[in-house]
Amino acid sequence: MVYDIKGGAISSLLLPLVNKIETGRIHSIFTRGINIQFDDSHLFLSETQQPLSAFGINISKERLDHVIKSVRVGDLVVKKQHALVLYSECDVIAIHYTGLTGIDLSFPTISCQKETISQTLLYRYLQEKKLEKQIGLKMDDELLEKLDQLSYMPKLDKTSKLAIIDYFLGRGLGLTPSGDDLLMGFTMAVISFHLNQEWLDSLAYKVAENKTTYISTAYFHSLLHDHLSENFVDLVKLLDADNTQEIEVVIDEIQQYGHTSGNDTLYGFWLGLNMVSKS
Repeated sequence: MVYDIKGGAISSLLLPLVNKIETGRIHSIFTRGINIQFDDSHLFLSETQQPLSAFGINISKERLDHVIKSVRVGDLVVKKQHALVLYSECDVIAIHYTGLTGIDLSFPTISCQKETISQTLLYRYLQEKKLEKQIGLKMDDELLEKLDQLSYMPKLDKTSKLAIIDYFLGRGLGLTPSGDDLLMGFTMAVISFHLNQEWLDSLAYKVAENKTTYISTAYFHSLLHDHLSENFVDLVKLLDADNTQEIEVVIDEIQQYGHTSGNDTLYGFWLGLNMVSKS
């Protein structure tokens, strides 16, 4: 039986890739979505009520629930010219590209200048959240030393940049370890203000060593290709926001993500903003 799915949303990062015929496998399954692994790309299938992943396709909750009940880890997935096709024991599920709306998840342009970062509502809101007490890394002397080094990152030579990235990369537990999430947030601030290409080159070099999880690596690749998940696009745009309620809604949504993943990313972003404002 073929179960056809039409309608939903697709990240702009995936649009150039959908016509590439490629086979993959179901990597992992959660109540909120399915990770699909291909040789050269990654895809996260979730529901339309959730923020769209940088490498995501979102479909209705009803249809996603059907897919989750039908597939198992390891099931074959094929990108065809007209659809993403999942092969399970009981169904062939076809998610048709023509019914998907492309969503621009490229890195947003902001008007905020680095000299005024500390005056923004977002910076002050994040500062008041005391995120350092809510992250998944233990605040010991070694971590405090590394966080201090991040605060003057532009002054570090390339060897030191590589060393500090190496310290955080893969540190912690879960599909996206806390150290990875912190690096993601920090790097989002670096990119927001076009600050330090050597940092981005160093991060790309270390990520290529495959020292962290497959899922984290996919997120880093998206970031280094100037794409963010929908809630992080909203976060960066908040640097220009003058409405506290708008900030609260976005931050609260991010904080609900994972055990500490949202807080780890937010803390890294705040660290990055603090560093940029003083550079």
